[in-house]
Amino acid sequence: MIKDSLNESFWNNRYLENNTGWDLGVISPPIKKWFDSQMDKDLQILVPGAGKGHEVKYGFEHGFSNIYYLDSSTEAISSFKENCPNFPEDQILKNDFFELKKDLFFDVLIEQTFFCAISPILREQYVKKTHKILREDGCIIGLLFNKKFDHQGPPFGGFYEEYIELFSEIFIIEKLENSIHSVSPRKENEFWIMLKKITDTIIKSP
Repeated sequence: MIKDSLNESFWNNRYLENNTGWDLGVISPPIKKWFDSQMDKDLQILVPGAGKGHEVKYGFEHGFSNIYYLDSSTEAISSFKENCPNFPEDQILKNDFFELKKDLFFDVLIEQTFFCAISPILREQYVKKTHKILREDGCIIGLLFNKKFDHQGPPFGGFYEEYIELFSEIFIIEKLENSIHSVSPRKENEFWIMLKKITDTIIKSP
């Protein structure tokens, strides 16, 4: 398995330096809208690279009791615990996403600035790992950049054709469209995605 050079130490330093430009300070509006539209509060949900955990906090406080927070940064986790002190300890996963335990499965993975934070060489592994941990009929929902950046990432951008090529073999692409509810600085630069797992697909381990 390819390892990411953007490790725990890298992200801890970003939090310590308050160099967290990806963090909106609140839940991303398109994801808030998704939570608000859901009737099934029993969904098992994972938010990888959750950072300060705005999406996790909102979901938990609105009745989604089976939502899991995942991050490899101790600084990010400390910040989340401070902001959401009643969140269950056993649903806070200090993990490398790619090394997540094999007995954990989810109905929904919420993508919010995680895909863009990992090295692009890991994107194929991300797709395979996500497919592996989603239950039958599970899906990825959330946001992906519709933009290439001039600077060295993270964040790392992407574009429509790249995402189609990456995901379409093992996911049904139900939505990959401009996100009309994104915050102003990101409008026209984000896709709203809903990608449904194809269950009868056999893939090699990531």
